Parts: sequence; C-alpha cells; structure tokens
Amino acid sequence: MNTINTLKIVIYGVGGIGATLGGWLTQGYDNVYLLARGENAKALKTNGLILYERENKNPPPISVKVIEDLNELTNIDVVVITVKNYDLKEVAKDISKKLGDKPIIVGLQNGFENQHVLPKYFTKIIYGVVVQSGWRDKPGVFGTRGKGHLTLGTPNNENQEIVEKIVEILNNGIPSRMTERFQDAAHSKLILNLSNSTFTLISPDLKDDDAIFMLWNIFLNVYLEGVEVVKAAGYKEYELKGLPSWKVMELSKNLDKTTAINNFRRNLKYSWLNSMAQDMIHRQKNQSELESLTGYLVKLADSLNINIPYNRVIYELSKQQFEKKPYQPLPVETVWEVINKNLNKD
Repeated sequence: MNTINTLKIVIYGVGGIGATLGGWLTQGYDNVYLLARGENAKALKTNGLILYERENKNPPPISVKVIEDLNELTNIDVVVITVKNYDLKEVAKDISKKLGDKPIIVGLQNGFENQHVLPKYFTKIIYGVVVQSGWRDKPGVFGTRGKGHLTLGTPNNENQEIVEKIVEILNNGIPSRMTERFQDAAHSKLILNLSNSTFTLISPDLKDDDAIFMLWNIFLNVYLEGVEVVKAAGYKEYELKGLPSWKVMELSKNLDKTTAINNFRRNLKYSWLNSMAQDMIHRQKNQSELESLTGYLVKLADSLNINIPYNRVIYELSKQQFEKKPYQPLPVETVWEVINKNLNKD
C-alpha cells in the first residue's frame, strides 16, 4: 500500500472549487492530477492554471498535471469529486466503471445528494463541507477571494482512519479538519447556501438603497427560516470559520435601515459569483443545484409542518425562471412583491 506521501490523487472536475483546490494542493503535494476536458483541459495543458486572488489578475501560472480520462493513469488511490450534484451520478458511474471500488472517494458537493448517490457505487467515501470561493472567468483562468477551509467527515463517523488520512493530504493545499459532527456542519453550511438561489434569481442591478434594503430583508429571512428548520430537524449549529453565527444573524433583525444597507453593501461584490449564479447567469447552463439546496429545505420544512414563505417563493420563482432560455434574473422589486403577496395571504 502506498504511504501517505505517495498516494495518487485525481481531482475530478476543474471548476471553481476543483481549480482552487488543485492549484494549491499541487504546489505542496506531488501526485495530484486534474481531470478536465475540452477547452479547459487544452488551456490548462498549454498555459498552466491561472489562479488569481481578488483583483490580482496577473499571477504566475501554476504548472499542473492534467488528464482527460481516468484510463490515462494506473493505481489511482484517491478521487476528489468536485463536480456539481447534477453531474454526480454520471461521474460516479465513470469512476466505478474504470476504477471499481478501489479508490477513496471524497465528495465535495453542496447539500446532501452525494450521501445518496455515492454509496451506490463506493464503500470508502468521505464528505466535505467547503467554505471556499472560486469561479471560472474562462478556460484555464480562475479567481478566488483567498483560501478558505474544508471540514471532512462521514454521516455516521465511519471510515475515520480514511478521514484522517485525507485531512493530512489536503492540508498541504488548504486548511482542513476532521469532525465527528459532520451532519451538523453540513446543515450549518446549507443555511448559507440558501442564498445561492436568492442571488441567482435576483438581478445584481440594484437601482437604489431601497432595492438593497429589499434584498437584505430577503437574504436575512431566507437565512433565518433555514435556521428554524434545521434546528427543528434536530441539528445543532456548527461553527464554520468565516461564516456568520446564527446569533449574529438573529440580532441583525434589529439593525436600522442605514446600518443594514451599509453592512450589506460591503459584502455584495462577490455574491453573484456563487456556484449557482455561475451556472445560470454567467455560463447559461440551465442546470442548477436548486433542488439540492433550497428544494431540500422546502421538503424538510414540509415534513416538519413549518411555514417558510421566503424560501418557498424563492424556490417556486426559481423553478419557473430557470426554465427560460436565455435565463435572465428578476428585479428585486418583482421578487419582493411576490413575497409580500404570499405573506399577506398567510
């Protein structure tokens, strides 16, 4: 068996998260291969990986090892899957067909769909909660707000030795830790991920402070509804560095309009670079993780008989709008009007 320092790792999917993780990990760990295809693979092979932080758009390229098919390598020990949920089943089939159940599988998807898909094909699985920004400008060129962190574990604390091993490896590229409360961590992250639907559905064209305040109220209530449902389902808050606590968000209800607008405006710059907005707005893919995120919360709330009017409106409007080609987000005033109509019905 290979030692920890020689395990051969494939990062399957070079989007925002795969690129940031691959770029950083490959600088501190030798046996890392990025599986990319098409123009992305061509650019990575020709120019290396361009990974800039915030406004620094001229960093030196990172030399990465690129493959376009798993059959190009032998003895793959670990596959880190960074594709979105809507591609996960096909990717799992590809890995299973070519590698069987030999490798350790690391699922880095938002939400919980990977916990249902991956066990159908593999036994050595661990999951990760990703607190990390990353986006693609064009093939081979990616941006990030800086290094975040990973929290790794399993739903029932199985495969603990494997989790420890992967944490040790990934720490070479990004701060990583192990937890025995993975479901708490994943549900705590889900609450913030609910805003992905909000910032995909609503246009970034905010014409005045009143529009920003509307968006702030939608964002805050979407978040607080998430907390209510997750707590009712029996999950506890898990501290994820860099993310606001439930208490801080609850206290935010008391902010005056001017303070709320000023605080919110400072954090808006990167909001429309979330993974769902990248798919729907920037790349016009007409595929999203809506069902995996807001859809999951809506179903959980229904099972607990909890009313979540803000999330439900965002979910229903998103389902309608996401079907349109080309997709165009809605003005915040339009969404706000629908939400208030539904609140008045209740």
